[in-house]
Amino acid sequence: MRGKLNVKTIVILVVLLVVIVLGVIGVKTIQTFMSGATSDVEPVGVTAISSDDGKTAVVSWTSDKAAISKIEYGTTAASLVLMAIESDSTANHKISLTSLRPNTTYYYRIRIGEDVFDNSGIPYSFKTKGEVVVSVTPTITSTPLASSITPGVECKNGVDYNKDGSTNSVDMIYCRQQGGKIVAVTTTPSPKVTLSTSQCTGTIADYNSDGVINSFDRINCLQSIGQ
Repeated sequence: MRGKLNVKTIVILVVLLVVIVLGVIGVKTIQTFMSGATSDVEPVGVTAISSDDGKTAVVSWTSDKAAISKIEYGTTAASLVLMAIESDSTANHKISLTSLRPNTTYYYRIRIGEDVFDNSGIPYSFKTKGEVVVSVTPTITSTPLASSITPGVECKNGVDYNKDGSTNSVDMIYCRQQGGKIVAVTTTPSPKVTLSTSQCTGTIADYNSDGVINSFDRINCLQSIGQ
């Protein structure tokens, strides 16, 4: 009787052990199903690298089986509303995320068919780099110092008194304001020539030396010969 009880007890214990093992396996299977994880497409070595300007990033990983994957991402873990998808089936995955904001944390998960990989319930994340600010150092050009004018000195044409790179009437004004003096230029009129009547009837020259050839020159010509 005692031997039969021992065998029965052993059988019950074995059955209970089998039930426990199957229960554990069942729980694992359910967890795997609920999380969407599939071993042959499960991401391995997931990384995200931001560009230097912080406006794009590349998410990469590998898997045992080739598949077409997509990234669901956003600026909060609870709102992964943006999406980027691969164009071809591959086991070496690289997906570019564009139109990102610099210096911003992004959250993402990987979806392959119906399978979702979200880092065991906590979405993957990365932070974009800060926007590059280019500083421009202004070029400082020195202005030449204007010439010092000795009071009473004669202001001459063709001298760049104010050092602006050109010579003009402004230089004379500057020279005068600084105490220089402008000497009036006098011209000695050409002496009148003695002419004959026949010379006054042909082509007229500037007989009166006024810089203009006109009827006054003819009159001057005739006056010079007493006409």
